[in-house]
Amino acid sequence: MKSPASLSIFLFLSRVASAAICNNNCGRQVAGTGRNDPSLASRSSLCAAFVSIYATVPAIPQPTVTLSVPSLVQKRNVHGPRQETPAPTVLGTKPAYASSCPDVAAYWSACQCFDGIKPTTIPVTAPTGVASSTASASCTPGAEFALHVIEERSTLCRNTLQNADVRANTYDLKNLVQGRVPVGIGHAEVPRYSQNDENQLINYRGVQGPAGSTIKCNILVHRGYLKASLSGSYEFIVGEADDVVMVWLGDKAKSGFNANNADVTVQKGFRSYPYSEFIYFETVEEYIPFRIFWSNGRGGGAFSSGVYPDYTLGLDLPEGTVIEDPKLYSSCPGDASPAPAWPAWQDEVWG
Repeated sequence: MKSPASLSIFLFLSRVASAAICNNNCGRQVAGTGRNDPSLASRSSLCAAFVSIYATVPAIPQPTVTLSVPSLVQKRNVHGPRQETPAPTVLGTKPAYASSCPDVAAYWSACQCFDGIKPTTIPVTAPTGVASSTASASCTPGAEFALHVIEERSTLCRNTLQNADVRANTYDLKNLVQGRVPVGIGHAEVPRYSQNDENQLINYRGVQGPAGSTIKCNILVHRGYLKASLSGSYEFIVGEADDVVMVWLGDKAKSGFNANNADVTVQKGFRSYPYSEFIYFETVEEYIPFRIFWSNGRGGGAFSSGVYPDYTLGLDLPEGTVIEDPKLYSSCPGDASPAPAWPAWQDEVWG
């Protein structure tokens, strides 16, 4: 007999399958052949990564969990006991190009319009238990970020950030960022931003560009540490990049980082997938450094990223295990801290 949580997943997938989403605007925008930005291959790659997700089912009395890899067409036991459970929540971030999809669930469904892309959904009943490891209360939550605004009339802006023919992996980041004092700094629990008006100044987490500036030729750099509550494999995904996003993971996020050795590089207008990188936490005490570079040359700008459990993580876990996305921390205090404080932004050595 299927568990209530498993039945809820199957009913949910049946509703998705019956929506005929491939024939509406959302489905055509995601899987159609009539658009080139992003390319069909890039959209397919994004979808393949996105549909391998967890669906969290809120806790009910005496919860049970079935780990499964269902297809969209499932038969259910109509004679089984009925139990009302809330529909699961699809996790992840909908990319900006999928504007015709009203929400992340619609995008998740539209992704399955691609041939060969099927969902890998692991229902996890939310919790009566606790995560196996948490960060010290003294650790500072959220990634640190620094905002740089490059003079729009400068050669750096025009010849690099606004030059659509220059590939991101050739950017001279030392020239762009090293030694610069940021116009503002702050913390972000989720690195994500979108702004359509190119003539307005940026306002990110309360940090604004200087008076008279715009979002053109802006650079945001995030840095910090990732910490998981369970050891195993996780996926760092760039959901949106307008114009350029580069990501470094591990030791090179702290030193030696340059445009040519980024783990993920996504540039608008180029087939720059994959949009993700897998990372592995050996222990629950591990803090993995990360760094995210975003730049916008002209037009509106946007970026988004997230870190999610790999679907294999939950296969051998006991019932009721809470699977959380890794948390972001800027640093933790202490002489022997596994997540030491970062140097001043202007003192960092790029490349």
